[in-house]
Amino acid sequence: MDYKNIIIEFLGGERVFLKERKSLIVLLGSFADFDSFEYAQQLSAQSNKLSKHAVDLILIGIGSEKSKESFCRFNKIDIQKVIAVRNADLHEKLNLNAGFVSPLPAIFNLLIMCAGINSRGTIKEVLRGYSGDENAKSLFGFDENIKIGPFFIFKGKMFDIFSKKQILRPFELATKRLSNMIEILSNWNIYVPDSSFLTQRGATILLNEKGEVLYEFFSESLLGYSSKMSDPLSFLDDILN
Repeated sequence: MDYKNIIIEFLGGERVFLKERKSLIVLLGSFADFDSFEYAQQLSAQSNKLSKHAVDLILIGIGSEKSKESFCRFNKIDIQKVIAVRNADLHEKLNLNAGFVSPLPAIFNLLIMCAGINSRGTIKEVLRGYSGDENAKSLFGFDENIKIGPFFIFKGKMFDIFSKKQILRPFELATKRLSNMIEILSNWNIYVPDSSFLTQRGATILLNEKGEVLYEFFSESLLGYSSKMSDPLSFLDDILN
């Protein structure tokens, strides 16, 4: 599939692919999706490295311009790298998974996916957030302030009661996800101008300078935005190291 030309044609020239640079195209679902938040945070942490190694990052999410602004501000990602689309037409053109779809309201379909129905691996990933993962890196530094909602703040050193190693410790990922969830629910009308696309899954496509595919991953489940969730950006190792 000619991903590059399909995206260029769909966006009507809004986004020009940069010459002599690789393109990392991340199709998010809704800007309100837990996957969208987590993935954007992972990418934000590597943004300088991506730029240094001539990788042009392009994120495309479903929502409004206001959704995009809030999303970029909370997740600390460059708004110039993010494009908002109103619906899932582009996702359909690229044959992405629409998630669990039924006559029920979209929010119920999303909750059904949270329970692991038509969303293989979701329960396992939820449990990993509470149990920790020795194969993943820690999320919070010792003196880092962790904010849960508008009031509750504590230090990253709290997780040292589980382990002082630089691994993903119990409850660390669950805490990050709770913070993301509070942000989304507190600003639901901003992040979700249209709930029809709450279950839409995304994809990651890495192209070389000629537009040839170096890597592609298509999500089939909630909280399954990478082929290796313990290290979601491992597919970039050969490029960034």
